[in-house]
Amino acid sequence: MRLFLQVTALTMMLLVGIFLGIDSAERNIQKMEGTQGAPRAIHITPENGRVEIAVLGQVYDAETPAASPEAKQVKEEIREAAASGKNLLGQVGNQVGHGIRLGTRKALEMVVGWLEPGK
Repeated sequence: MRLFLQVTALTMMLLVGIFLGIDSAERNIQKMEGTQGAPRAIHITPENGRVEIAVLGQVYDAETPAASPEAKQVKEEIREAAASGKNLLGQVGNQVGHGIRLGTRKALEMVVGWLEPGK
């Protein structure tokens, strides 16, 4: 427990130090360039349901996320992709992933079987 608290405290101090260092470096760079009071490198402002992001002076508007597709439409697309046979690499990846999952489950069952008392 003591080690966990020490690691957590050191990590927090490191993160605070990094943020303070970046902030002071940016202020000093602006002072050297003579651009004090200029907009920050990255500035995010939410306004009226929109979010504006300014990166190095360029302003970008964040778009609202697309609506999620309906379940029927997703199932239909999956059926079409499986029927076309063009997605061979995806099928191979799924089979390999399934095999890895089964192998891992069997290995865990065997290890847990060793640890259970009375067997």
